[in-house]
Amino acid sequence: MNTSVQAIDTSAGATSVPFAILVNRSAGSFRLFGLARLKAAMRRAGLGQEVPLVLCTGSELHDRALELVHQGAQTLGILGGDGSARTVALALRGLDVPILPLPGGTLNRLCHRVHGHADLGQTLRDLGNAKPAWLSGGLANEHVFLVASGFGPWMGFHTMRETIRRHGFWAGLGALKTLRHDLFAGRLSLCANRQACDVVIAAPGQVDEAFGLGTKEIDFPETRLETAQARFSGLGNVMWLALAVLFRRWRNLSFAKTQISDRLSVSCGGDEIIGLVDGEKCQFGDHLVLRALPRAALVLSTKRSQG
Repeated sequence: MNTSVQAIDTSAGATSVPFAILVNRSAGSFRLFGLARLKAAMRRAGLGQEVPLVLCTGSELHDRALELVHQGAQTLGILGGDGSARTVALALRGLDVPILPLPGGTLNRLCHRVHGHADLGQTLRDLGNAKPAWLSGGLANEHVFLVASGFGPWMGFHTMRETIRRHGFWAGLGALKTLRHDLFAGRLSLCANRQACDVVIAAPGQVDEAFGLGTKEIDFPETRLETAQARFSGLGNVMWLALAVLFRRWRNLSFAKTQISDRLSVSCGGDEIIGLVDGEKCQFGDHLVLRALPRAALVLSTKRSQG
C-alpha cells in the first residue's frame, strides 16, 4: 500500500492544509475496517476533501509526522493505539504542534485520558471546540509514557496477544512458553516499601485511567505518579483482580496496594525487568527508576470541561 500522503477522494495539495491525519495501517482498527470507518466518521463530522490521510506503518510514524510538520501541518491526528500516538507525540516534542489521538487500537486508553472517551465519531464532531493542552507523563528509565507502564513477568502476555493478532489463536498459545517460570515468584520489589510483588503499574494520573476507566479526580498533581502493585498467590487472584477492575473495586483488594510519589525505584532480584510502555514491550535491565514528567506531550483535547 502506498505510504505517501493521500487525500480523501482527491490527489491535490495534500500537505497544503494545517490539519492532517496519520493512519497506522498496522493498528487493530485499520486491520478490521480499513479506511471505511474513518472516512464514514469524517463525512458525518463534516470533514471533507481538504483533510489528507497519510497511511504508514508503526515504524514510519516518526518520520512521516516530522515530514508533515515541515510541510506546514499545524495539528496532526493519529489513528492508532496508545503506542502510535506516543510515537508521534514524542516526535513533535518542542515543535509546539499538538496531536489529536483517534481511537484505532485495542484499548485506546490515551483517547480516554485526552477526550474522556474513545468514540471516533464524537471526537471528530467535537473537533471545532477542541483546545490544546499539555499532558503530563512519566519516565521508565529513559522511556517516556503517556498512559502507563507495567512491569513483571505478567507483561509477557503482551507477546501472546500480539502473536494471536498476527498469527492466530494456536500460535498465541505457543507464545505462553515465553512467560517466565517465576510467574508467581514475587520477584519485583518497590524500593520504597520492599514488598514483593508480581506486577507493578505506574501512571501519570490515577491508575484507573490506565485501565481505561476514567477517574473522578480531575486535579491530579502533574509532578507525581500513582503506582499500583499486586502480589498473586495463583490464577484465582488474577481472575479476581480482572473482575474487580471491571467493576472499579480493585482498590479494595487486600493483595493490591497503591502509592503516589514523584520518583520510585523497582528491582527484580538482579534479573532483567520486562515491561510495557504505553503498550509497547521494553526491557529495562536489572534496575528501573520511575519518574514523573510534566508537560510530556501537547495534545488537542475535545473534553467539554476544558477551560
